[in-house]
Amino acid sequence: MKVIVHDLQEKSWQELGMRLQKKDIVISREGSNAEEDISGLMGSCSQLVLISRCVYGGFSPFVQGVLEKFRKHFGPFLELRYGQTRYKVKSANKNTFGMVCCFYGDNITPREEQSARILSVSDGISLQARGVKIAFYDTVDKIRQLNGIIV
Repeated sequence: MKVIVHDLQEKSWQELGMRLQKKDIVISREGSNAEEDISGLMGSCSQLVLISRCVYGGFSPFVQGVLEKFRKHFGPFLELRYGQTRYKVKSANKNTFGMVCCFYGDNITPREEQSARILSVSDGISLQARGVKIAFYDTVDKIRQLNGIIV
Protein backbone atom coordinates (compact mmCIF):
# COMPACT_ATOMS: atom_id res chain seq x y z
CA MET A 1 0.00 0.00 0.00
CA LYS A 2 1.22 3.49 -0.86
CA VAL A 3 0.42 6.60 1.11
CA ILE A 4 0.60 9.70 -1.09
CA VAL A 5 0.54 13.12 0.57
CA HIS A 6 0.28 16.12 -1.75
CA ASP A 7 -0.51 19.81 -1.63
CA LEU A 8 -1.68 20.10 -5.25
CA GLN A 9 -5.03 21.52 -6.24
CA GLU A 10 -7.55 18.82 -7.14
CA LYS A 11 -7.51 19.74 -10.84
CA SER A 12 -3.72 19.47 -11.02
CA TRP A 13 -3.79 16.14 -9.18
CA GLN A 14 -6.36 14.69 -11.60
CA GLU A 15 -4.32 15.86 -14.60
CA LEU A 16 -1.27 13.91 -13.38
CA GLY A 17 -2.97 10.59 -14.04
CA MET A 18 -1.16 8.74 -11.26
CA ARG A 19 -1.46 4.96 -11.36
CA LEU A 20 -3.06 3.93 -8.10
CA GLN A 21 -4.26 0.63 -6.69
CA LYS A 22 -7.43 0.19 -4.65
CA LYS A 23 -5.66 0.08 -1.29
CA ASP A 24 -3.48 3.16 -1.93
CA ILE A 25 -4.34 6.19 0.19
CA VAL A 26 -4.13 9.77 -1.07
CA ILE A 27 -4.05 12.56 1.50
CA SER A 28 -4.66 16.05 0.20
CA ARG A 29 -5.68 19.32 1.74
CA GLU A 30 -8.89 19.33 -0.30
CA GLY A 31 -9.68 15.67 0.42
CA SER A 32 -11.88 14.48 3.24
CA ASN A 33 -9.26 12.04 4.53
CA ALA A 34 -6.88 14.69 5.86
CA GLU A 35 -8.26 14.28 9.40
CA GLU A 36 -8.04 10.46 9.47
CA ASP A 37 -5.77 8.68 11.90
CA ILE A 38 -2.84 8.92 9.51
CA SER A 39 -0.32 7.95 12.15
CA GLY A 40 -1.76 4.42 12.06
CA LEU A 41 -0.93 4.14 8.36
CA MET A 42 2.82 4.08 9.01
CA GLY A 43 2.95 0.43 9.98
CA SER A 44 1.08 -0.78 6.94
CA CYS A 45 2.45 1.32 4.08
CA SER A 46 5.17 0.13 1.71
CA GLN A 47 5.87 3.54 0.23
CA LEU A 48 5.39 7.09 1.52
CA VAL A 49 5.22 9.64 -1.31
CA LEU A 50 5.39 13.35 -0.48
CA ILE A 51 4.58 15.81 -3.26
CA SER A 52 5.16 19.36 -2.06
CA ARG A 53 5.88 22.84 -3.28
CA CYS A 54 9.41 23.74 -2.23
CA VAL A 55 8.91 26.45 0.40
CA TYR A 56 12.19 28.02 1.57
CA GLY A 57 14.01 24.73 1.10
CA GLY A 58 11.39 22.61 2.85
CA PHE A 59 7.93 21.11 2.61
CA SER A 60 4.76 23.17 2.29
CA PRO A 61 2.86 23.82 5.55
CA PHE A 62 0.23 21.16 4.72
CA VAL A 63 2.77 18.39 3.99
CA GLN A 64 4.82 19.41 7.04
CA GLY A 65 1.67 19.14 9.17
CA VAL A 66 0.97 15.63 7.89
CA LEU A 67 4.57 14.63 8.67
CA GLU A 68 4.06 15.89 12.22
CA LYS A 69 1.01 13.63 12.52
CA PHE A 70 3.11 10.70 11.30
CA ARG A 71 5.69 11.49 13.97
CA LYS A 72 3.02 11.20 16.66
CA HIS A 73 2.93 7.49 15.85
CA PHE A 74 6.45 7.18 17.20
CA GLY A 75 5.59 8.71 20.54
CA PRO A 76 7.56 11.22 22.56
CA PHE A 77 10.56 8.93 22.93
CA LEU A 78 13.87 9.86 21.36
CA GLU A 79 17.05 7.86 20.86
CA LEU A 80 20.58 8.55 19.71
CA ARG A 81 21.18 7.18 16.21
CA TYR A 82 24.19 7.91 13.98
CA GLY A 83 25.30 10.51 16.51
CA GLN A 84 22.01 12.42 16.17
CA THR A 85 18.83 12.53 18.23
CA ARG A 86 15.97 10.79 16.38
CA TYR A 87 12.47 9.56 17.14
CA LYS A 88 12.39 6.05 18.58
CA VAL A 89 10.62 3.70 16.17
CA LYS A 90 8.67 0.62 17.07
CA SER A 91 10.53 -2.41 15.76
CA ALA A 92 7.51 -3.54 13.72
CA ASN A 93 7.75 -0.41 11.55
CA LYS A 94 11.51 -0.35 11.07
CA ASN A 95 12.59 -0.21 7.42
CA THR A 96 9.23 -1.36 6.08
CA PHE A 97 8.61 1.51 3.69
CA GLY A 98 10.46 3.57 1.11
CA MET A 99 10.11 7.34 1.01
CA VAL A 100 9.82 9.47 -2.13
CA CYS A 101 10.05 13.26 -1.77
CA CYS A 102 9.00 15.26 -4.81
CA PHE A 103 9.45 19.03 -4.74
CA TYR A 104 8.10 21.41 -7.35
CA GLY A 105 8.50 25.12 -7.92
CA ASP A 106 9.49 27.41 -10.76
CA ASN A 107 12.43 29.15 -9.10
CA ILE A 108 14.08 26.68 -6.73
CA THR A 109 17.54 28.02 -5.93
CA PRO A 110 20.53 25.67 -5.43
CA ARG A 111 20.57 26.57 -1.74
CA GLU A 112 16.86 25.69 -1.38
CA GLU A 113 17.45 22.43 -3.23
CA GLN A 114 20.32 21.52 -0.92
CA SER A 115 18.23 22.36 2.14
CA ALA A 116 15.31 20.26 0.84
CA ARG A 117 17.64 17.29 0.23
CA ILE A 118 19.07 17.51 3.75
CA LEU A 119 15.58 17.81 5.26
CA SER A 120 14.27 14.84 3.27
CA VAL A 121 17.15 12.58 4.23
CA SER A 122 16.85 13.68 7.85
CA ASP A 123 13.12 12.87 7.87
CA GLY A 124 13.86 9.51 6.24
CA ILE A 125 16.35 8.69 9.00
CA SER A 126 13.95 9.87 11.72
CA LEU A 127 11.13 7.73 10.35
CA GLN A 128 13.58 4.86 9.67
CA ALA A 129 12.57 4.56 6.04
CA ARG A 130 14.20 1.86 3.93
CA GLY A 131 15.49 4.54 1.56
CA VAL A 132 14.76 8.06 0.35
CA LYS A 133 14.41 9.17 -3.27
CA ILE A 134 14.31 12.91 -3.96
CA ALA A 135 13.13 14.59 -7.16
CA PHE A 136 12.79 18.23 -8.19
CA TYR A 137 10.51 19.58 -10.93
CA ASP A 138 10.15 23.15 -12.14
CA THR A 139 6.48 22.78 -13.14
CA VAL A 140 3.56 20.74 -11.88
CA ASP A 141 3.13 19.18 -15.34
CA LYS A 142 6.58 17.57 -15.14
CA ILE A 143 5.53 15.66 -12.03
CA ARG A 144 4.04 13.11 -14.43
CA GLN A 145 7.57 11.69 -14.61
CA LEU A 146 6.99 10.58 -11.02
CA ASN A 147 4.99 7.59 -12.35
CA GLY A 148 8.33 5.98 -13.22
CA ILE A 149 9.67 6.47 -9.67
CA ILE A 150 6.64 5.28 -7.71
CA VAL A 151 6.46 1.51 -7.49
